[in-house]
Amino acid sequence: MANSEIVRYALDLGDSLRRVLGPVAPVTKLDDLSAAAQQLANVADNPPSVDVWQTAVTAWETARNQLTSELRQYLLEGLPDIPGLSDLAGSLEWNSPQGMSGTLPLGPLTLTFASSSLVLQPKLPDGTILPPLTVGPFQPSGIAASLASPFGGSMPGGGSIVRLAPGPGFGGTLNIPLGAVAVSASAVLERMPDGLPSFIALMGVQFSSPIQLSFGFSLDRVGGLVGVHRRADTDALALAVRTGAAADTLFAIRPPTNPNAFIDSLRRFFPAMNGRHLMAPTLRLAWLSAGADSFLSLDLGVVVEIPTGKVALLGVARAGIPGAPGLVQLRLDVLGLIDPAQSMVSVDASLVDSHVLGIFSVFGDAAMRLNWGSQAYSVLSVGGFYPGFNPEPAQLPALRRVGLSLDMPGGLIEIRAEGYLAITTNTIQLGGRLDITISMGLSAHGFLQVDALVQFRPFAFIARAAAGFDVRAGGFSFGGVRLDGTLSGPGPLVVRGRLTIETFLFDISWDETFTLGSGPGDMAPNPGDLLAILQSEITRPGNVRATSVNDPAVVLAPRPTRPGVAAIPPTGALQWSQRRAPLGFPIDRLDGLPLPAPAGARVTTAGAPVTERFAPGNYCNLNAAEQLNRPPFDMLDAGLVLGSGAAQASPPHDDSRQVDVIVILPASFLTLACNPTLLGPASALVTASQRPPALGSSDALIQATRETWATVPPTNYPAYASATAAHAFARRNDAGGAVPMADLQAPVDLAGV
Repeated sequence: MANSEIVRYALDLGDSLRRVLGPVAPVTKLDDLSAAAQQLANVADNPPSVDVWQTAVTAWETARNQLTSELRQYLLEGLPDIPGLSDLAGSLEWNSPQGMSGTLPLGPLTLTFASSSLVLQPKLPDGTILPPLTVGPFQPSGIAASLASPFGGSMPGGGSIVRLAPGPGFGGTLNIPLGAVAVSASAVLERMPDGLPSFIALMGVQFSSPIQLSFGFSLDRVGGLVGVHRRADTDALALAVRTGAAADTLFAIRPPTNPNAFIDSLRRFFPAMNGRHLMAPTLRLAWLSAGADSFLSLDLGVVVEIPTGKVALLGVARAGIPGAPGLVQLRLDVLGLIDPAQSMVSVDASLVDSHVLGIFSVFGDAAMRLNWGSQAYSVLSVGGFYPGFNPEPAQLPALRRVGLSLDMPGGLIEIRAEGYLAITTNTIQLGGRLDITISMGLSAHGFLQVDALVQFRPFAFIARAAAGFDVRAGGFSFGGVRLDGTLSGPGPLVVRGRLTIETFLFDISWDETFTLGSGPGDMAPNPGDLLAILQSEITRPGNVRATSVNDPAVVLAPRPTRPGVAAIPPTGALQWSQRRAPLGFPIDRLDGLPLPAPAGARVTTAGAPVTERFAPGNYCNLNAAEQLNRPPFDMLDAGLVLGSGAAQASPPHDDSRQVDVIVILPASFLTLACNPTLLGPASALVTASQRPPALGSSDALIQATRETWATVPPTNYPAYASATAAHAFARRNDAGGAVPMADLQAPVDLAGV
């Protein structure tokens, strides 16, 4: 509708001038422009008469003409200061329906600008069409550039500068063939909300004649990416691996449809963020190149994010036959990620635009996750998982099965084969499916599917098989046969089968279950006695260490260690901690294995507790509600710091080494010491300089203490240091539940709510 376009135009113009002019923006004139735009919008769609329309037009033109000197800033916002561009914008007639257009020669470069105008031509109720009104030109969406050839005419290639939306800034692209090489570059410069500039540049050099290495290998392309106040969005990159967009942006495998799309992709994959910076060298290796094609090629880029240390490796492997692109075309996009903050290594891979013989489409995804944190796990999947399997705590996207399908023109026959293989910490899974459809008036479809899952501890397996055949016409089923079977075990071995005969009137089914053998299934091994396991952790040397060795007054000279003796500086203390099991409350499992009965251990030696991050779900049996509401990690007791009142594990040993104390006085102090009259003031100045800054009050403004928990009703222990311990004791003592101590002491009255 015309009215909304006018109001939006006035708002965009006003917002632009406020950004560009800042405190000196003519606020009153801008308010008059907005009011005139609203008046013009109210009568734009259905003006009641010529006089009413002309009054609104006059008000708009009057308000707009008040801003004649500032309107040039609106057109040039975000564009670089190019000589001649300001003169072109200043010579523009705002009543021109053609907008702004022109060409600026800059040496060998020729810049082309274009901008359309907002034009209204309303119609009266009697059908009379009024003369058109040019509201004003829009901001130029971009600048096109071409390079003049020294031999006359223009060189192939070119570039453009586009305005970024939303937000101030612009981006540019450039593609220039220079004989033996072809240079492509792109850059984005924008201003973040905090005012800092954010910049990213991507450049690549393609060799027309690849640099030959040896054994048929060649270097076809080199490039790199640099980002200032930019980060790598690994989630966006992982999603783009499925479509190939990530590799197309970084390696220029497929040219972008337009500069705007390319700049948007660059901003989406590497968004602005204060304090993050990027470096990413890229290259392309090929084997047996023939012109622009090769049998094998590998594009590789390593994106390093500073200072987080995150490393993303993006690669594209392609295989084909030069001169026969329709015969074999395989492309595998891979994204590898090393994230020290998350203690994780991940790999995502997808087949993109792959086919064989021109009629077989090849597809599929793969993923790998390796976590070495407090909740360690490893998952590898090619094509997905067993139906219904949840790989948590690993977070993986939905994976397509790996396979191929026959795409025949005319659709007389369709063949699709797919499969998967997955390996987790405790399972191995595999399966596949084959579908064949023949269409000749009637449609005949048959399939065969097999899925299997093997669990290592405790050992168990389940395998499912299904096969069927049916005949259809126009979406209506005439009949078919389907057989489903399941085999599970061990102890006992259970076989279940189901046969279904489908007719166009009704279905007939037989279902039967057979049991082979007897006895219980494989039981998980007993992890052993909890106290005996923790006793071995006490004597483990790696669990005992000094709490602090940074003493500026003492320097320890290296000496041979003594078996069973820990060396601690005079100002330090001895600490023992372990990550095998949390202390202080009953647990149900240890090392992933169920204990014969709930058991717990507590350290009775005097000393300050040491806490570590534990996953309660690995040690306690949580119901569905607790799994949803309880945090995945909790700070739980793992050891203690031996204090002065702690029992000594071994008698102390005397150290007979001599300590030499050397005091080096500043030169200025020695000079002042020669004059007895200045020694007192100088000493006072030196002493005062070493004091901490004096405060009006040394009382803490904010105090933070660790939250304690209690059971309802209370148990033998009035307070617990963690929610996990409180819930565990509440379950063992049949208490109602666990609540924070603050809520117990100051309950909220919900009466009447």
